[in-house]
Amino acid sequence: MSLLKVWASTRMAAAIACGLSLSLGANALELSVLEGVVTKVIDGDTLRVQLSTGPVTVRLGEIDAPESIQAGGGAATRALDSRVLGENVSLHVLARDVDERVVAVVYLGDENINAWMVKQGHAWAYRGHARDPGYCVWENAARSLRRGLWADRHWVAPWDWRMSQRDSLFFVSDYSNASAAGCIREISQSISFDE
Repeated sequence: MSLLKVWASTRMAAAIACGLSLSLGANALELSVLEGVVTKVIDGDTLRVQLSTGPVTVRLGEIDAPESIQAGGGAATRALDSRVLGENVSLHVLARDVDERVVAVVYLGDENINAWMVKQGHAWAYRGHARDPGYCVWENAARSLRRGLWADRHWVAPWDWRMSQRDSLFFVSDYSNASAAGCIREISQSISFDE
């Protein structure tokens, strides 16, 4: 049995033990680790990576950075660009999104770049999509230290900002009193709704 099949079987057993179900696609993309070079930073949570099999667009999983035209978006893009452009990275693939982008945790050596973006204050733990509560803790720490986008008190969550651009009557959420515990509660609720 190949190492990938053993790993997939182990992951499936662990998921079943935790009461979760996993979707194993025909190509088992969700179980792979891909290697490549970052050729372009599109925005604060999206990259182009050249793999040996060709280029791929990668959406950094677990996080949501401000949009390029949103307050903090330019700084997020510049931070990610200065950290990974031209670098060899590992993509720990989580899934494919609705736009067919690879959703992954990006590693530069042993460093989790997705976590780095949150710790530096350039991205949020992505409510409704994050699975790892560590992102909530790192977001809360960055907010407390007023790093990156948290230096300004007038921030809007990227998911709320996108919705407000589509619907002028959309009321954005007030995250001014957000806590790590509240964020963890939100992501744990989204996991139970998704499964």
